[in-house]
Amino acid sequence: MERYSLYETYRLGILIDYIKPKELINEIDEFIENTPTENIPHVFYVLSLASDRRTMIQLLTDLSQGVDEEGPASIIAGLLHRDQERCTIEELYRKTSLLASLLKDPDGDVAWEFRNLYEAFEEAQLAYGMRFKRKKTRERMLAKNEKTLRDALAKYAKYADEFDNKNWGN
Repeated sequence: MERYSLYETYRLGILIDYIKPKELINEIDEFIENTPTENIPHVFYVLSLASDRRTMIQLLTDLSQGVDEEGPASIIAGLLHRDQERCTIEELYRKTSLLASLLKDPDGDVAWEFRNLYEAFEEAQLAYGMRFKRKKTRERMLAKNEKTLRDALAKYAKYADEFDNKNWGN
């Protein structure tokens, strides 16, 4: 995985509150400890010393400018699929919707798919509150939407491996 795509992946992950800045700092510190000084990009020292989330996001934004967001967004979707047990279904919807809203191209595959899934979820939630809907009908509607989201995330599962095989040196 190219370093700049990795920066964008981390930026998106931090923005949707999937990745914690402390996790990134720990990974960078580990890289710094295990790499000869001449092979460490200067920006890693700056990232390692970032004092808050906002500073880190700004640095990652500056570093990843010009990177096609579809790849990093697919990786985040794959990570959400892999770790979906960590989140409630509402959190998964919120994270995927936020991911879709962060992408510059609203008509891109990832943005379009997750935006539509969130809209279907919102419609189901509205229907859930309507008195004339039967409880079983509402539950089936919500279960169908949940399965659709989980299936959509499953399509991106292969991208999570790409994140695990990151290479900071490229």
